[in-house]
This record gives sequence, structure tokens and C-alpha cells, in this order.
Amino acid sequence: MRIKRILLGLGGTDFTPVAIKYAVELAKRHEAEVTGVTVVDERLLRDVGPVPAGGGHMAQLLREHRLEVTRQRVQDAVEAFSECCEAEQLSYRVHQEHGEAFALMTGLARYHDTMIFGLKSVFDYGLSIDPEDAVTRLVHAGVRPLIAVAREHREIQRVLLAYSGSPESAKAIKRFLQSGLWPGIELRLLTCGAPSVETETMLRDMAGYCRAHGYEPELEQREGSPGPQIVAAAEEWNADMIVLGNGIRTLWLRRILGSTALHVVQHANRPLYLSQ
Repeated sequence: MRIKRILLGLGGTDFTPVAIKYAVELAKRHEAEVTGVTVVDERLLRDVGPVPAGGGHMAQLLREHRLEVTRQRVQDAVEAFSECCEAEQLSYRVHQEHGEAFALMTGLARYHDTMIFGLKSVFDYGLSIDPEDAVTRLVHAGVRPLIAVAREHREIQRVLLAYSGSPESAKAIKRFLQSGLWPGIELRLLTCGAPSVETETMLRDMAGYCRAHGYEPELEQREGSPGPQIVAAAEEWNADMIVLGNGIRTLWLRRILGSTALHVVQHANRPLYLSQ
């Protein structure tokens, strides 16, 4: 699997400089082109909530201030992205459109190999009225694999593979290994739940798959709820990235991201590789 087109979300948040850095690094390594897309929905910024009687003028001033600040941050992000790409002589383009941000991203994602985005900005910056639904829409609409970055850049050397034994988590791990995004990395294969012969077998089988791709993973089994255990394991091992899969059946039936993935998205302080 070759990575030749990268989609980059330019939201103008604290996550954006880190997302740009990852995109540029991967584009250089894989000789890929990068499409930067602005991801702020101005309709949401104009929504300041209920306005009390006589408060119309102040509400309008707040709307104008929010729009002005956000537009400037996004413009700064576009300029920083363009400067980085030109300095590295990378092929790039920018989509800067108004309208529903997630519709734009999901449309462009059809023609890219992976997307890089400050996913926690969905929770921290009000880019969606319903954060859970926003994340669901990204994954459910086909935006995958998706690399969700944290506020601080980390050199990707240690990657935690969260494996539940499900087809979805297996596909995420396989896609990550096949992409070869970061060569020479260390892997730890983690499963959560009560120890059993079945657990040992599935860990052994997935470890064999990793070896076939040139990796010798460490194996770890933890008891307890998967979401908190994945976050704890990543912190204790000092992982630089977590690989997660999602069940499309869960998304289709419940219309929310699977509880394990959602917990990790909200609480992990390191990049995530989300696939299916």
C-alpha cells in the first residue's frame, strides 16, 4: 500500500501546527502530495445561544468577533502550511471554502489515502454542536484511516496496537502495517479482558502477522475496561501513537463512535491512528 495523497485539516487551533508538521514529514518520506482543507463551520460560530431581550447588539458583536478571530487563525494556518510545503518543495494545494466543514472533508477524503486532523479540537473548540456525532460522521462517511494528532509533536518510534480480536481492530492493524508510514518503529500489541486460551491464541496470531511485516512486537494483556486500559498502557509504555479500529455495525446501529475508541479519543494525549 502506497501513501501518495494526504488530506490535512487546517482548523486554526492549537493542534494545527502539529498536524502540519506530521503531514509535511509523511509527504517528504513517501513523496506524496498534500491537500490542506479549512475545517471551521462559520454557521456554528454565529450561533451564540439564546439572546436575552435587549442583548441583540452584544450578540452581534460577539458573532463578529468570533468570525474575525477564527478567520484570521485559519488564514494564518493556511499561510504556515503553504510556507512549509514550499520550503520542502512539496506538491500541495489548499481548499478554502465556506459551508458545512464535515461535508467538505468527507467529500475530499474519497480521493486521499489518509487524513491528518486535530481530532480533539472537535471536543475543545466547538467545531460541532454534538462532538460524538461529529466524530461518528467522519469515520462512518469513509474518512479513514485518520491520524488524529495531539497538541505536542512526537517522533513516532513506539506504536501501541490495540487488538480486541474483532475484524475491525485486525483491519486497522493490518492497514497501519501495510502503509509503512513510519519505518523502524517498535510495536506493542495490547489486548484487554480476562486471560484465556482464546486471548493468547489471537495475540500469537497477530504477532505472527506483525513478524511477516518485519516487526517483533511486545505482547501485553490487561484486565479491565478497554478504553481506560489502552490510555494507561500508552502512558506507561510512553507510546508515541495508538492504533484503533472501529466497528461499522456499532456506528450504524447506535450512531455514535464505539465507546472504547471514543474514550481513547477524549483522553489520550498522543496521536491516534483510526481505521476500520
